[in-house]
Amino acid sequence: MEQYQQNLIKSNYSTLVKEMKAIPVAGYLTKDRIITDEMQQQIHFEKTTYSRNRKLLSIILRKGSKAFHGLKRALSKAGQNNLAKLLIMEESEPSEYEKKLSLARSFLINTVEKRQKNVESSNSHVQSQQLQGPRCRINLDNSSKLYLTAVPYQGEIMIHICHFSESNGLHFPSKKGVNFPLPRWLKFECLLDEIEEYLQNHRSQEDGMKWHIGGGVYVSLSPDFPTVDIRHYWKPDDANGPIPTKKGVTLTRDKFDRLKSAVYEIRENVPELNDAQICMLSESHQNQLGELSCPECSPFGYEAQEEPMETEQSQSQSSLTVNVDWD
Repeated sequence: MEQYQQNLIKSNYSTLVKEMKAIPVAGYLTKDRIITDEMQQQIHFEKTTYSRNRKLLSIILRKGSKAFHGLKRALSKAGQNNLAKLLIMEESEPSEYEKKLSLARSFLINTVEKRQKNVESSNSHVQSQQLQGPRCRINLDNSSKLYLTAVPYQGEIMIHICHFSESNGLHFPSKKGVNFPLPRWLKFECLLDEIEEYLQNHRSQEDGMKWHIGGGVYVSLSPDFPTVDIRHYWKPDDANGPIPTKKGVTLTRDKFDRLKSAVYEIRENVPELNDAQICMLSESHQNQLGELSCPECSPFGYEAQEEPMETEQSQSQSSLTVNVDWD
């Protein structure tokens, strides 16, 4: 465990040992394979809440960085977000990564509010890949069907939110999900706080929100449901604008909370995010022609017709019914 992580735990030690719920937190840590079953039993054998909390923290402090991020996730899952927030490093000067997120946020526009005409296609099509050597695989639901993964693909790293199917006790990725090249994930990550704020106040919201984060992928929020829809869109030749496909995910509040807490583990396992570049900052985007030619910014723009778009039969529908998993 890095020194600053130990310092964060130690500086908040008294609060953690007084308020933490060690039993459920230890359960989530065991499920995420941060601690062993034997360690979990050691925590259970302690007679008081205070001693159980001390035992859990002493185990975590002896482990690596994954244990630190796992503790934050476990606290969030156990309904102790107030304690999880104590373990977020406060810096007077934002880190380079945070500066990059802020910059990415400046390029994102709420398309519901602004009615932008720049639309996208399903340019980024990686469903034919095989899951080989994933950097990480993080469960986002209780049924072990939805995972956040980081996977090497053709010399690059792709981040996926994907439903898995089970066969002979093994889990395999299905075509139901959404994929993120690293610059696209960067744009999505910078929206998480704004999405959180919307969900907290969704009953009082009158309008929906919709952002284009790259390729054919949109993030949509509706005042009617406390969910986050992340979906690939495409544009038929006879359509005025892009329409949603069945390729995507709809996250309930619980799944979104798990995804937010998993961001730190993604950063840890994908250090390439620190070098990811937003296409809007490249030299090719210094004029309008460059932006229209970019498959991330406007894949249905200037040069989109030169490359045939791969679509599945399910994507040729002009309407979509979204099935929400309420696990």
